[in-house]
Amino acid sequence: MDEGLSPNEHIRDIQEISIAIDSWDDIFSDFDPSPLEQRVLSEDFLSELRKRYRETQRGNYVITIYAPLLLKDDNTERIVIKRLKQYFKFRFLSLTRELNHHRAKGGLFIVLGIGALGAMSMVTFFKLLGQLQIELLGIVLIPLGWFGIWEGFSRIIEPAPKLTQDLELYSKLAKVTIKFKYAGQVK
Repeated sequence: MDEGLSPNEHIRDIQEISIAIDSWDDIFSDFDPSPLEQRVLSEDFLSELRKRYRETQRGNYVITIYAPLLLKDDNTERIVIKRLKQYFKFRFLSLTRELNHHRAKGGLFIVLGIGALGAMSMVTFFKLLGQLQIELLGIVLIPLGWFGIWEGFSRIIEPAPKLTQDLELYSKLAKVTIKFKYAGQVK
């Protein structure tokens, strides 16, 4: 526990995401016949996690999976926790790469925009073409240059909202604590 913070401050910052399952097929795809260590996660389960996260986006999270007592198995619990954490970390890393790629594209837009405006300036300054040709070229290069610059800055400063939301989601889920509670179990 951090010094200087009361236990109530920590408890207030913890958000619980509770999900009830009837079988392990609720977490893993029931279309995938692979063993649990390799099975694909269920889209319904992941969708429900995203929905619950978006309802309260602040604080740290604990995912509590409620299940029937007959599913209680320490080995399976470890596999589920491992697979969920692997998936959340993988999604976080792939979204980080996607965000970096998005921003790199923004940088390319800026360079191309500056290049188009620079080319237009050079053609105009050195009168490399006739006046009519310069005017016609300006109709294309000037808007293209400014569009490239502004669109590039837009991509760098304010990336796609869905991308940043998903990145934040998986950033928090990668650090989540996962607990199991079983029907009929005493706390």
